[in-house]
Amino acid sequence: MEQTVSSDRRQKAYVPGFVDKIVRPLTKVLNPLIMRFAGGWWFPMFSVLRHRGRRSGQIYSTPVSAMPRGAFFWLGLTFGEDAAWARNIIAAGDCDLSYRGTDYHLAEPIVLESKSVRSQLPPVMALGLSMLGVPKVLRMRPIARVDGDAQPAMPR
Repeated sequence: MEQTVSSDRRQKAYVPGFVDKIVRPLTKVLNPLIMRFAGGWWFPMFSVLRHRGRRSGQIYSTPVSAMPRGAFFWLGLTFGEDAAWARNIIAAGDCDLSYRGTDYHLAEPIVLESKSVRSQLPPVMALGLSMLGVPKVLRMRPIARVDGDAQPAMPR
């Protein structure tokens, strides 16, 4: 199976019209609410991503849609690969993710075309990305649990 890796940084990332016009303006209101339960056991669709600013060096926490499948975590690039959190992770090469009450250290970020990896995505994520018209995902490998466990146990 051939996978398409995005590497063209000269062109602005595509963001679906619905996401750009409706969802993006709501993030200032919705993100603080989502952060209250993201990363917890009961809402697996929302995770908390901790990443370092590529210019400021500051640590940020961002709610994202991230789910495990196979040997990877898949993060939906709803706002495109030009979103600040995505650029920070790609520049740093790693981040921490809270998913269902467990913290993971993720590395090896790769931006992929959603259509080319659809069969590898968690089914609910594949459906959601397809419905919203999100063309890309970020694939990352868990290299350790933040609690020090060297062998990351992938959630089921």
